[in-house]
Amino acid sequence: MGGFKVGTSKVCISPPEDVFPYPGPAYLGGGVWIDGVYDDIYVRMIAFSNGEETFLFGSFEESNGTDALKDAITERYKIPYKNQMFCQIHNHGGIQTTTVMKEGRSQKKNHNYTENQYRMGTMIYEKALEAAGEALQNMVPAKWGYGTGKSYINVNRDYPNEDGYWSQIDNYDGPSDKTLSVIKFTDDEDRLIAAVLNYSAHAITTIGAKDRDGKIKVSGDFPGFTCGRLEEEYPGAVVMWTSGAAGDQNAICCFKGEKHYFECSGVSESDTIPDGYQYAYSQNLGERHASDANKVLKKIECHAGMDMRSAYTDVFIPQQEAPEGTNFWLNIALAQNSVSVVEKIAPEMVKDGKIIGRHLEDYIPTDKPEDCEMQLFILGDVAVVTVAAELYVNLGKAIKEACPLKHVFVITVAGGHGNRVGYIQDTDSNTHKTFQHFGEAYPCDSNTIFKEGLKALTKKIFL
Repeated sequence: MGGFKVGTSKVCISPPEDVFPYPGPAYLGGGVWIDGVYDDIYVRMIAFSNGEETFLFGSFEESNGTDALKDAITERYKIPYKNQMFCQIHNHGGIQTTTVMKEGRSQKKNHNYTENQYRMGTMIYEKALEAAGEALQNMVPAKWGYGTGKSYINVNRDYPNEDGYWSQIDNYDGPSDKTLSVIKFTDDEDRLIAAVLNYSAHAITTIGAKDRDGKIKVSGDFPGFTCGRLEEEYPGAVVMWTSGAAGDQNAICCFKGEKHYFECSGVSESDTIPDGYQYAYSQNLGERHASDANKVLKKIECHAGMDMRSAYTDVFIPQQEAPEGTNFWLNIALAQNSVSVVEKIAPEMVKDGKIIGRHLEDYIPTDKPEDCEMQLFILGDVAVVTVAAELYVNLGKAIKEACPLKHVFVITVAGGHGNRVGYIQDTDSNTHKTFQHFGEAYPCDSNTIFKEGLKALTKKIFL
């Protein structure tokens, strides 16, 4: 199929000076403020068309989504809902936002957003609309190709403790996926126009990190540095990073100096890492990841024409709720033995650097299943599966194995018409009392639920 075209855009979404100090993430225990920009964050868009269908992919270097964006783009640019994919890199070095466009379940239950967070959400939403139009307008004749490699920068982060709970610590015996998938777009002279990277790791290397001046600052975390480094290597190109099934995957050496590490790895104080170190480390890791991606890019051969198909559906996840009176953020901190956060929220529960009586009641199943949007994009001989949730790595692998196409990758933390569900453990892990276990999804046979979702999507496209 001829007439294949690709267009790109890259728009800065860094907070302006007048919103600082900006609220830090609630899971750090409150009282944490972001006060500057270390490195700009962006929304990146890639539009591509084969003359019959037009698709639009977007990736945001921030931690939350803009759920109403797809409908707005359909209205403004006439791109069908099913042909759009927007995801967040789930950037813990960025900002948390919301918009007035859609009230989500998690917004109502666990968050108390400020005026500046609404303001930033709306600003990003508007800039994303502009970026979409720019990418659609910039389309030029192109070729495409696909390849995979390995990047050894992630590690399982669910570490089993003797009391039956789990801490967020590197677990090198735990399941992981080192696959780095890359879709490459070039012009007729083989110059890189764009690339989509997919890898399973949390963008968490700069969470709560202080710069040398003692201030917590915004950055794109290691994926931002990865994309920036490759865009320097290929001037004019746009490189988009997407998060694979990373619900139990951290970047390597993602160390915060938490006191609870002392019991497992011999580090005792929260001020062990000097200010500025984590940003430098994040940049170093991002550039290493960029080098891995560049090796893949250079071996991919591109060709003209692309068969393009898409479909979306909802899968339904059993929902659970905390017992009445539960402090959500304290519960999460207790579940992962995060001593410093528990000490902020409930100091009486910490003695001699340890949590006293760490016990969590089992959550209560509800009769209201949570809808979770799932999409399937067929791009030539490549399948892209997207899910509006954070999946455990073995759940991502199960989806890949169930896909009828050989080349497949999974994008998580995608936005849609429903609410983003949060963490979903794979079937074999759903009894593990990690902090992810105490979220919205009730322990279930998630592997079967998502395999059936993929089967439904495949029927929509091919039958």
